[in-house]
Amino acid sequence: MQSLGTSVFTRLTQLANQHGAINLAQGFPDFDPPATLLDAADDAMRHQFNQYAPSPGLPALRTAIAEHSRRRYGVDYDPDTEVTVTVGATEGIWAAVTALISPGDEAIVVEPFYETYPAVVAAAGGVVRYVPTTFPDFRLDLDRLAAAFTSRTRLVFLNSPNNPGGALLTAEEFAAVAALADRYDAYLLCDETYEHLVYDAAAHLRASAVPGCRDRTMVVSSASKTFSVTGWRVGWVLAPPPLTDAVRRVHQFITFAAPTPLQQAVATALSTGADSGYFGALRAEYTERRDVLIDYLDRAGLPAARPAGAFFVMARCPDDDERWVTELIRGAGVAAIPGSAFYHDRSGGRDLVRFAFCKQLSTLHAAGARLMGKEDTDATD
Repeated sequence: MQSLGTSVFTRLTQLANQHGAINLAQGFPDFDPPATLLDAADDAMRHQFNQYAPSPGLPALRTAIAEHSRRRYGVDYDPDTEVTVTVGATEGIWAAVTALISPGDEAIVVEPFYETYPAVVAAAGGVVRYVPTTFPDFRLDLDRLAAAFTSRTRLVFLNSPNNPGGALLTAEEFAAVAALADRYDAYLLCDETYEHLVYDAAAHLRASAVPGCRDRTMVVSSASKTFSVTGWRVGWVLAPPPLTDAVRRVHQFITFAAPTPLQQAVATALSTGADSGYFGALRAEYTERRDVLIDYLDRAGLPAARPAGAFFVMARCPDDDERWVTELIRGAGVAAIPGSAFYHDRSGGRDLVRFAFCKQLSTLHAAGARLMGKEDTDATD
């Protein structure tokens, strides 16, 4: 693990704090979660949900997760044998990879990638084989993907909606990956953390809904982005019973269980979200935030890709990305993430930067004004 160093998110957040910069680097909302969710957590704490939950998760939450998958995506999961609650999606990823990767096994990671993927493969003693995609659409090249498979391929990471590129995988792409996984006896680890954040005419497709994917797929998601509770650390893994058994064997020795009252609150939110119109409102609000940020980036001379999902925008910068981001923080007072942080071969992202738009509109207007060299008070002109 020595080669991994300190996370770029930690380093740049510290620099942003030192210079009073508006933080569009880290993907955390600067607004409160729904009041009903907070009320549900408070109620759970006051009604004896304060001790260890069962290691696989509270039955109420596992049932709510299974019902949500059935209702929204038409994919049935048994809450007792196919749903595991973890401490955020990140722990779910670690448990899944640790369960399946042995020293020398290979895992395929599509670039640009969420930084946890290579780290957990390294921790398990595995080897990463990278498949790059390119700005602005970040579409998966199936020929490159096929060339990355070998007799040692054990796992394929798929992230849709994608962080940081915002791309969504299609049914045809999932089917092609599933056919390769079947040929090489590999598994799919599908990170769907941003499943409710899709825009325009796009729709999120659950990987396990695609024919040929169900038996080889582990779906990872969480409450963090959907309900604006990145600090709660409540996630889950959906998988067939043999894979669930493997994940649970590891999970019990990493954290044992996720926070009990927060699990109960998330169960309530998932159960009522569709009926209350919450998910539709979330999509509309984030669409507006995305469009506001892209408009500012365009006006500031930073050509931006238009993401179909997640809550990040990748844009071109006029200089080396790390140098440019450092100067942006110090000079303009806006923090972003260098694009090279999401590539194994850092040259792949040297002229890219990532901005997060999971912020209040007032925050985005203030950041936009700074990007254009204006005073914050002019932001909404």
